[in-house]
Amino acid sequence: MLTGADKTEAADGRRLRSADSRRRIIQALLELVQQGHHNPGAEDVAQRAGVGLRTVFRLFKDMESLTAEMMVPQRQEFIDCFNARYVSPRGPGRIMELYARLAKLFERRMPIRRAGIIRQYDSPALRAGMRELDEAIIAFIQRNAPDALTADAGRMEMLSLLTSYDAWMRLRDAQGLTFEQAYALLAASIGQLIGQEFNG
Repeated sequence: MLTGADKTEAADGRRLRSADSRRRIIQALLELVQQGHHNPGAEDVAQRAGVGLRTVFRLFKDMESLTAEMMVPQRQEFIDCFNARYVSPRGPGRIMELYARLAKLFERRMPIRRAGIIRQYDSPALRAGMRELDEAIIAFIQRNAPDALTADAGRMEMLSLLTSYDAWMRLRDAQGLTFEQAYALLAASIGQLIGQEFNG
């Protein structure tokens, strides 16, 4: 007969196994999307994670709830990008610093953005993640741009476009530029717009 301590130990073991399975499932979905599978099925995720299909749906209500969980660490990556220490004070230099960081994140998480574009009408989690990031970039620029720039609606709209994920993907996907070429072109254009020389 199991004692109270034995039952507690067994329950703790089940919780740990569930937590590990949950982590592996989320990681499996992220890996599949990063590899270009824009809409992997539950069977694909289960196989990659090394768990049964029933385990996936025991731990997640549906694929959309799993997608929402996958977006949490991606959101944190961008939050960390915005919040990291800056060398430059508020102004053009800080905007250029941010864009240098953003370009690397844009590149690394481009497969997720592609999946978001393809699935934005059937995945609220991906759609919300895309919108949240776009709004966060604009908000950062508005807080850090010189007053003369924020007062110029036309220049702010252009700055919003140049710093967007859409501009990055246009150059990388549609126009086939390398990372270095896309970054140099956009950073130089941003610098010219905000009056900050881009030194490469």
